[in-house]
Amino acid sequence: MPVDLYIGPKKRGAPWWQGCLLSLIILIAGAYLGVLILAGNGYYISENIPLPESFRPTPTPTATPTEPAISHMQRADALLIDGQFAAAVVEYQAVVAIEPLNDVAYARMVKPLILTRRIDEAVEAARRALQINDQRAENLIVMAEALDWQNNLIEALDFALRATELEPNNSTGYAIVAEVYADLNRPDRAIPNAQKAVQLDDNNVDAHRNLGYAYDSRGSYRSAIPEYQRAIQLRPKWGYLYISLARDYRLLNNFKEAIAQLQQALKVDPKNPMVSDELGFTYALSGDSARAISQLKKAIELDPTYESPYGHLGYVYFVQQDWQGVVNQLEKALQLGGKRLEYYYELSIAYVNLKDCGRGRDYSDQAMQINPTDIAVQGAVDWYQQHCEGKPAPTPKKK
Repeated sequence: MPVDLYIGPKKRGAPWWQGCLLSLIILIAGAYLGVLILAGNGYYISENIPLPESFRPTPTPTATPTEPAISHMQRADALLIDGQFAAAVVEYQAVVAIEPLNDVAYARMVKPLILTRRIDEAVEAARRALQINDQRAENLIVMAEALDWQNNLIEALDFALRATELEPNNSTGYAIVAEVYADLNRPDRAIPNAQKAVQLDDNNVDAHRNLGYAYDSRGSYRSAIPEYQRAIQLRPKWGYLYISLARDYRLLNNFKEAIAQLQQALKVDPKNPMVSDELGFTYALSGDSARAISQLKKAIELDPTYESPYGHLGYVYFVQQDWQGVVNQLEKALQLGGKRLEYYYELSIAYVNLKDCGRGRDYSDQAMQINPTDIAVQGAVDWYQQHCEGKPAPTPKKK
């Protein structure tokens, strides 16, 4: 008979329902695991089964569309007309970042760079425009204008004349020719060219502005005033046009109207240090030292690197005979690149009055090197000689 090797009582088989339950549990767990795997790969996310963050798919960021160059160009042109010169430069720079060979953007960038006193950058922008296209009159014109502001007058005149040869009916070309001739002290040539610019385009702001400037070079301030007024009508938010108009009123001793024009400029261009500087200097010339000092200090706050308000503030202190104030302000102006003749002779007189004859002699010598025939310079030399080499004399009054 067969041998039963199993020792112990025999076990009975498990009930049928336990096997079914186990199979069901395995099936559910497998399905859940499959959902997790699919979700982790980004294929499926169940609304009913919350997934751990580590299993959630990372959304792909939507690419930001690049704004077209034409949008930047249109915005830049609008900002330029509105007198927001620094913002206009930023938009023109955005154009050339997208389109590096866009010579029009480089050319249009030149004027707002000039009007924010970034002259070297303006020259470089103009050169870049010419490198891209030297047969466009606008590129020659902006090169001439930038060089004129850089005081490279002969080279500027050459570019301006070439522009009028290339486009004989280009109003702006003749306007810039006039500006360069005015800076060359040739009103006989500046005025006809500016008049031709106006005849070609009566709505050209540069034509009217430079006709006024040409009249100024001849000393015809009353003739210049209507041209500046017309330029302001065309560009009412360009603060520097009000400055030109105010200077003519000031030269005609109409300080009330000069101040009114500069106050208007302050409304349309409140962050322009040139406006505060000119307003402060006009107050000084009118005898209102308190307002002069306030405006000049405001100009310095707006741009501590701008030389002119330091020079004008030095003048105010000179009138007040605050000799240390004169030294502090005018030496700062020289450090910032100022080269005005009056800085040297005023410093000479200030140092002599501070009993520093050595420095007084240094500055009087420099003034003599610049213009030995100037009456004020000769007065500073006489003052030095009287106080440092002879008997003291009263402080000379500045005209």
